[in-house]
Amino acid sequence: MQSGILDLHTQLAFYKSYHSDTVNVLIHSIFVPSILFSSMLILNHVPLASGFTLSHALVAVFSLYYIALHRIVGSLAFAILALAQYSIDASVVTPSLKTSWAIFCTGWIFQFIGHGVFERRRPALIDNLVQSLVAAPFFILFESLFLLGFFPQLNEELEKEARRLKGKKQ
Repeated sequence: MQSGILDLHTQLAFYKSYHSDTVNVLIHSIFVPSILFSSMLILNHVPLASGFTLSHALVAVFSLYYIALHRIVGSLAFAILALAQYSIDASVVTPSLKTSWAIFCTGWIFQFIGHGVFERRRPALIDNLVQSLVAAPFFILFESLFLLGFFPQLNEELEKEARRLKGKKQ
């Protein structure tokens, strides 16, 4: 197996090794998207140039990275992120900045509860902040696809690698 920033197995196995408890994964499945979307709402208030915001930059960077990791699922992630950004730009979703921050903070509180109470180990972001923040949404998308029966061999390989990595950390 390759290792590195552009290796799908490395990125997903790292994150999966911190998420083996079913309740914690469920918590993450709800609150990682909530954190990502509330982040986009917050960053949409930070202008860059020509009508673009920091939220647009986040969508571009995350999408390019996800597509580099896996063309098909990365393209799906891009479509989801682009639709979310469009809903913000078109004012389909218009929570206040205060509400966006409340969603963001609530999401993080639940993430830490998931790790402390159910996973009983520190979150991945303690070991690698950037990798965790970027990998989390892609991990959740893949977990959803695994539940739907897609990529069973990849799921099996990641489970095996995650168990190996988790054993090394304990």
